[in-house]
Amino acid sequence: MIITRKIEIYVCEPDKKLKNDYMQTLWKWRDLVRKAANIIVSHKFVQQSIRDFVYIKDDIKEKFYVSNIIREGKGMSEQNTTYRLLSDMMKGVVPSDIYSSLNQNICKSFKESLPDVLRGEASIRNYKNSIPIPFSSKSFASAFRKGPDGKFYFNLFGIPFCCYLGRDRSNNEAILNRCLAETYKICSSSIAFEKRTNHDTGKRVQRLFLNLCVDLPKEEIPLNKKKYIYAYLDVHHPIKCSYIVNAKQEEDSGIKWCMIGNETEFLYRRIQIQEAVKRCQENNKYATGGHGRRKKTKRIRFFHKLEENYVTTRMHTYSKMLIDYAIKHNAATIILMNQKPREEKAKLENNKENPFLLRNWSYFGLKEKIHYKAQKYGIKIIEDVPPQNKSEDENEYE
Repeated sequence: MIITRKIEIYVCEPDKKLKNDYMQTLWKWRDLVRKAANIIVSHKFVQQSIRDFVYIKDDIKEKFYVSNIIREGKGMSEQNTTYRLLSDMMKGVVPSDIYSSLNQNICKSFKESLPDVLRGEASIRNYKNSIPIPFSSKSFASAFRKGPDGKFYFNLFGIPFCCYLGRDRSNNEAILNRCLAETYKICSSSIAFEKRTNHDTGKRVQRLFLNLCVDLPKEEIPLNKKKYIYAYLDVHHPIKCSYIVNAKQEEDSGIKWCMIGNETEFLYRRIQIQEAVKRCQENNKYATGGHGRRKKTKRIRFFHKLEENYVTTRMHTYSKMLIDYAIKHNAATIILMNQKPREEKAKLENNKENPFLLRNWSYFGLKEKIHYKAQKYGIKIIEDVPPQNKSEDENEYE
């Protein structure tokens, strides 16, 4: 299972002039990566749709195939066309590992999104300055080390970097130590620029972040394939689950259900944050006009981000509790039951008495995190199974 850790980094060079040169190089690479990504997408789209160009002669269109018009020679194939293009454009300016990784990532992304583009459900992707600078694990893993001061350092294409972990609430230090001990395998990663607000000066500054991709080995846990977990993503309780040993117990009406979280626990804090946003919006109408819109809406953006972080944290907590429940009972399968009847009943019951309830329930995010955590332990997830036992609430699905 591959996870991505976002770690802040900075160029650790005492010489200010040399440090500025390193930053200028990174910005130059970022601009070329953005330009190259858009060129790759354009060429791939033209290769797929050139038969639709009405101004091309019919005899050429009938015989047209991409492989027929590509020059012959070593490394010349439809798959490598964009790589050769990047090589001619960026060779000697950008390290070859960067544009090679970029070509692989963009081509893979284009191939995945092409069916939606052809159906009219999406448009071809456009890349901005927020695109990260990709590189392979070969350029990164060998230069990774831990200094005598306890900080983590690495050299990337001759540029020295240092990792800033801060309070390390995400436990990144433990992951980096395991990468050094080769317990975890480092995969292709990237460096991204992000604009953040300096709390001391209030100015917007660009900061560097390392998107570290790590391949976590599966933890071997003895699980019983005959045991499985029934789980409902309920409205009044985020997760309602019970373990089943065999079909006989499944028919038993005395199944004990385990409740993970509750309505008050999840909604109380979120509604508080939303009320704070509402108060800020009402107070802003008394502010005088003119320059400074960003400053006036600063607290609104803060509370929006606070709400987003709170929901993500709760979803991680509930999904982890479900996986721990499955491991506790040695269940190899988790069955997420069909939610449609429950959602329809919840709308009838709660739309009038509590309009916040359904709007603030994050079923999709919770499902994603359950899948993500189950993969680590080899637990199988089955979704949208129609209920087979009506003992819990017989009239609920009538």
